[in-house]
Formats: sequence, structure tokens, C-alpha cells
Amino acid sequence: MSAEKPLNGFNVLVTRANSQAAEFSKKIQAAGGCPIEVPLIATRKTEMDFNALPVLKQLTSKDWIVFTSANGVQYFSEHVKDLSLELEDLKNVNVACVGIKTKKAAEKIGWKVSLCPEEFRAESLAEELIDHVRQDSKIVIARGNLARTYLREVLTEKKIFFFDFVVYETIQLLENEKEVLHLLENKTIDFITLTSSSTASAFMQIVKRNGLENRVRDIVFVCIGPITRDKLLSYKIKCTCIMPEKYTIDGMLEKMCAYAEKREE
Repeated sequence: MSAEKPLNGFNVLVTRANSQAAEFSKKIQAAGGCPIEVPLIATRKTEMDFNALPVLKQLTSKDWIVFTSANGVQYFSEHVKDLSLELEDLKNVNVACVGIKTKKAAEKIGWKVSLCPEEFRAESLAEELIDHVRQDSKIVIARGNLARTYLREVLTEKKIFFFDFVVYETIQLLENEKEVLHLLENKTIDFITLTSSSTASAFMQIVKRNGLENRVRDIVFVCIGPITRDKLLSYKIKCTCIMPEKYTIDGMLEKMCAYAEKREE
């Protein structure tokens, strides 16, 4: 194993949605690893919510739109168009994002992001957002159906109006279960990457359904952050789990490389 290719000889299972897997796989390959893409989840736009129309039309410069993921940015934009609105009409509204990737997605379509906490967690966003909003501010939370409730609970407690806009939903891809089973039964996986609590749940449900807890004991789980890690560990399995300090796929890759280098010493 060379210093330039620390993942040489290691097979890495990439479980994230197809639309997001390629970028991660390229980074794994560049580090010498062999990515195996088996998406366990997919996302799709929710049905039209016409209750959003009057709320969006009334937003002003004292109000906020909160994006909890890059998917939220994409699907919110699609919903806005479906409602016969223009994104340009909302550009004077403040924007808050969870995570650098979400921020970049928002900026790519022309948003000016006013708030993006250094720590990519809802707790950090809620804490900083409360310091910025006015009591009469309106907040639109553009989220997926499985997003955590923390931010909404804080806003409710502070009596700040928010519109809960579920712009996409996450579904499990049950058709890929056989491929996961084949990989586990043949012991061909060294690392399993989990980039959300949704992928952690989807993977562990396959393991539990098929009684394969013993097959994952020698595999290293790489979780993007504490929420994903906690979801994995909630299934009470014996496993090795590592997590980067910075909750990004680059952080995950660095953590895998460091682990691989240490194991080969």
C-alpha cells in the first residue's frame, strides 16, 4: 500500500442515492480503493402543497428560508416553479443552510446564504438562527420527510412562526437487498459508508431481517456524523464504527485512509 493510495486493496460499499454516489466513488478510487455502489435509498419530490403559495408570496427581507440538505435546495426550487413563482422573487429573503454542501447548492442557483454554522447539525443551526431572527419573522423550513424535529421544536418553543415545507421524501430501495446479501455472505466488503441516518436504517434493516449480525462484526462502518452513528448503534450490533471530525464525504474518506494505514502498520 502506497502513501498516495492508502485504500489500495480495500472494498468500500457506497450506500447513498445514485445521484450522489458517483462523486464519492471517484474520491475512493483516487485513494486506491474499490467502490461498490449499492444505493439503499432514493429521493423524490413530494406532491404539490398549495398551502405554501401564500406563505412564500408574503416573505420579506426579515424572513428566512432554511435548507437542511442539498436535496432540499433542489426540490424546493422545483416546487417554487410548480407554484408558478420565480426564485428571483424570493432572493431578498435570508437563507440558512445546514452544511457546506447545502450552502454550495443554494449559491449555485443564485441564493445568498446568510447563515451556515460550522458544525453541520440542527442544534447548531437552531442556536444561531434564534440569534438572528426577529419575533415577527416568518421561517420556511424546506426539508425531507425524515428530517429531525429539533429545529421545529425550538421554533415552536420560542413562538416563532414557521411553515413546515416537506419538499421531498426518502424511500428505501428494497430491490437492492439481494446484492447487499451477496456481498455480506461472500465477505467482500472492508468498509461500509453511511452518509445519513436513512442509509443506516435501510442497511441495518436488511441485516436484521436476514440474521446477518455476525457478518458485519469484522466490517468497519464509516458514519458521516453523530446522528448517523447513533442510528446505526441503536440497532445494538457489535461492530467497529468510525466517524470524521468534519461531517463530509471528504472527512469520511480521510478517516478511512487513516484507518487503513494504521491497520497495515
